[in-house]
Amino acid sequence: AVVSTQSTGSSNIAEGAIGALPNLGPGPMRIAQRMRLEPNQIEGVQKRMQHEGQWCMLLALPHGTDPVMVNNQTAVLQQGFISYLDSKQAAGIINLPVPEQTSPYVLHIFPPCDFTRINMKRFCPELMEGAGDCGYLLIVIATV
Repeated sequence: AVVSTQSTGSSNIAEGAIGALPNLGPGPMRIAQRMRLEPNQIEGVQKRMQHEGQWCMLLALPHGTDPVMVNNQTAVLQQGFISYLDSKQAAGIINLPVPEQTSPYVLHIFPPCDFTRINMKRFCPELMEGAGDCGYLLIVIATV
């Protein structure tokens, strides 16, 4: 299990995207595309983050009811998502359709990298300290 906390940005975007998750169908979310962690690729996300009210940033952390469960979830997050994205030097992308809207949400899922560290330090420095110890994913949700 992973718990996500909104770090910054529009709460309406976060709520809208979470409300649209059932549109993906049953089962876990699947990363449909990857985006290389290269400056020209990351620049597109940074441009979206300049439009007030059109994006939000969430921090996904391992969660459990006791330390053993948290350690297990940390291992799953590290081995399942973080290691995969690190090995590809990429962020995951999920397009989240919203039938009643003309533009879908785009979820960018970043492993720990320069982009995540810079933005965590900028927007949520208080979360940065503990997040690095347990592994995390930084999720940027934006409208297209």
